[in-house]
Order: sequence, then structure tokens, then C-alpha cells
Amino acid sequence: MKTALLAAVFTCALAIPAFAFEGNSKGQGPQGQNFEQKKTEILQHFEQKITHIQAIKACVQAAKSHDDLRACKDKYPPPQNNGHQQNHGPQNR
Repeated sequence: MKTALLAAVFTCALAIPAFAFEGNSKGQGPQGQNFEQKKTEILQHFEQKITHIQAIKACVQAAKSHDDLRACKDKYPPPQNNGHQQNHGPQNR
């Protein structure tokens, strides 16, 4: 009896959030439009980062000396933070 009751409670607990989530997941209405807009912005941001990293990689691969590597660092400085929190690991300073 307890097992059946627990199973019913557990099923209801999972079903209610699933129905609530289903209403917002179809991309309809203002929230759906905001989601698609945000998704597009994020993808554009990643494309810009990927392009920047590929340019740095090409510069480093073409380097023939330490001076060439320094020139890559000067030519492709790290992007500004723009208020976004970034975690690049420990700083060597």
C-alpha cells in the first residue's frame, strides 16, 4: 500500500513540472521570441569567439620565433570582458 501511494505521489510530482515546462517550450508568444532572440545572440557570440581563436591559432602556427609569438599576442589581444564573468583558470602573474 505504501509503495503504491509513494509511486502515485512521485508520478504526480514529476508530471506537474512537465506540463508547466511544455507550455513554455514551444517557442510561442513573447517568451518564445525572447528565447529565439537570445539563442541567436549566443550563437553569434560563439561564432565571433571561434573566428578570433582560429586567427590566433593560425598566427601561432605560422610563428617561426619568439618574436613572432609576441607579435601574435600583440596583434590578437584578449577580448574585453564587457561585464561577462569569465573563468580562465589561475593567472600567472
